[in-house]
Amino acid sequence: MRRAAVINFISRYSAAAVQMFMNFILARLISPKEFGVVTIITVFTGFIALFSDMGISPAVIQYKDLENKDYESLYTVTFYIGLILAFFFSLMGFVLNALYGNRVYIPLCAILSIAVFLNSINVVPNAIMMKEQQFLENGVRTFVSALVCGSITICLAFFHFRYYAVVLNSVLTAVFTCIWNCIRRPIAFHFCFQVAPIKKIFRFCSFQMLFSSVSYFASNTDTLLVGKTMGEEKTGLYDKAYQLMTYPMTMFAGIITPVLHPVLSNYQTDRNLLYCYFIKILRILLYFSIFVSCVCYFAPEEIIGILYGSNWEAAVRPFQILSLSIVTKMCNSIAGSFFQTLGKTQVLFKTGVLSTIMIVFFTFAGILGGSLESVAAFVSAGHILNFWLAFYYLMKEGFETGYLEFLKITIKPYSIYVLILAILHFLDIPECGIFLSLITKLLIAAILYGMLFAVSGEWKNLREVYAALLCRNHQ
Repeated sequence: MRRAAVINFISRYSAAAVQMFMNFILARLISPKEFGVVTIITVFTGFIALFSDMGISPAVIQYKDLENKDYESLYTVTFYIGLILAFFFSLMGFVLNALYGNRVYIPLCAILSIAVFLNSINVVPNAIMMKEQQFLENGVRTFVSALVCGSITICLAFFHFRYYAVVLNSVLTAVFTCIWNCIRRPIAFHFCFQVAPIKKIFRFCSFQMLFSSVSYFASNTDTLLVGKTMGEEKTGLYDKAYQLMTYPMTMFAGIITPVLHPVLSNYQTDRNLLYCYFIKILRILLYFSIFVSCVCYFAPEEIIGILYGSNWEAAVRPFQILSLSIVTKMCNSIAGSFFQTLGKTQVLFKTGVLSTIMIVFFTFAGILGGSLESVAAFVSAGHILNFWLAFYYLMKEGFETGYLEFLKITIKPYSIYVLILAILHFLDIPECGIFLSLITKLLIAAILYGMLFAVSGEWKNLREVYAALLCRNHQ
């Protein structure tokens, strides 16, 4: 798994660097209101994508006895599903126009329906690539796609294509991926398909899809409600703050999470080995995310100013508040992979339902507050509580062990985290240049982080965790 993580590390950071540079440019060319339009429509695109996948991707990875004829049947199914979803999504623009009073959603949905279809037929080839652990090829594809499509998007934005530039980026990425898959992973299409492989994976898929649906709904309720109650400009501001908060998870947890299920599925019957992996990975994410969250909370003005510019100052406070959930969201990102590997997708669905109810409740409470800050505060509180809930079920019904073991690992570092935040909150740094201010705050946070972890005795665990990354493990 270490080799897979290293390959994914290089590809992820390369693609993330391109993506960050693209956002750096686009934030200065496209207004918050125009980004808000794109944000609202991409929420629905993402939801439609869940029906394109229907849990097939993780099922292809999990079931080792699937043959080429099974892949062809599943590919044919996703082809037909893609056609149906693309047709309905092309009509979604009229619904969004009625909801938000902006006719631009009609042509945007028509354009994005192309991406909906192509993403659907990419599901099975992508899953086979991950199942075969072709992480290097996947990484190269991701990087080249980000570079080519990102460059075209920036050029379109310079020529005042506005939100069309961002939407076309999704279409171009889907086209690029489809062409790559057709060349490297061709799968035959048949007008008819066999039902047997669908029956084989149905139970696994059904719970996986249900979980993905409720989880996605919980994660995007805030964006939809902000758009409906506060307008497209505040939606753009909130989405940028939320997106920036998720960058650490994408760039660090995103290195590990995509390779977890493909690699660990080979040891799905060895619960003890899986538990050992779980503890190591949890500690890595916990220690890293604590530092990142502290920096984001301490230096939100500098981070927003450098990445997005002065047009996005109103996103500073929401970003600072949302950064309080970085630790729990980053650690929680691995729970799904372990539920899948353990074959506990029904428990995964149950946790998803409970999490959705809780997060939606908190989101509505934040909306009633009438500001982006209140929404960010309640959403963060919901994600923090969801962390403790999800891992309770993973320990009790996944690994079938005591929740106390999880608390022993997390309570002490989390207590140190809260103490660091409290100290940083009351520190006042004299005004200086934006880059110098960021460096100063970064150093202060690093020193405080190191001192408190050393005094508490957690430094020993921290060193052991990072030393484990250098040791040879099960591949």
